[in-house]
Amino acid sequence: MKPGSKFNIDDFIRENINSSDVLSQFKGTISEKKSDRILDNMEGLFGEPEMRIRKRILLAASEVLQNIVYHNEYPLYPAVFLATRTRQGFKIDCGNAVSITRRTVVEKRIREANRKAGGSMKDNVRQSEAESEVPVVTDLSNSVGLGLLEIRRKAGMPLDFAFTIIDNDTFFFHLIVKFNMGE
Repeated sequence: MKPGSKFNIDDFIRENINSSDVLSQFKGTISEKKSDRILDNMEGLFGEPEMRIRKRILLAASEVLQNIVYHNEYPLYPAVFLATRTRQGFKIDCGNAVSITRRTVVEKRIREANRKAGGSMKDNVRQSEAESEVPVVTDLSNSVGLGLLEIRRKAGMPLDFAFTIIDNDTFFFHLIVKFNMGE
């Protein structure tokens, strides 16, 4: 997608599956039930040499799908989930529509997840609870990105992201999670 260009979800899908082996592809409303079906379909698609990172990929994919289910502000805009096998390993591309105000929060949480990935999960939960005015587990809208932190840890590589303008009030948020076969 070129900066300033009009967003087209089908172009987004084409660009992200170019020269990759697609394990799973979905465009539409992602519910918990649909999320479970996507994960079930992915489970059997790993070859023998890939079995050692299969669990990490499936756990990260589960967190990614949960984030889409819980944080999709605009259910009328389709969400996207793509899992592909690349020359280097695997990649999950997902995205959904977010408001302009949500963009800043999402960007901050991803940067924090990339920064905190080296610490222990227990310490990060404690720190997140201390920094949060409400308990982390009870209010998803005010959570501090522990799902993103878990995704970052499972991937073993920094999370990447992009925002593309849909209209004056809405962005398409694109999260990129990469897994290296060598790790």
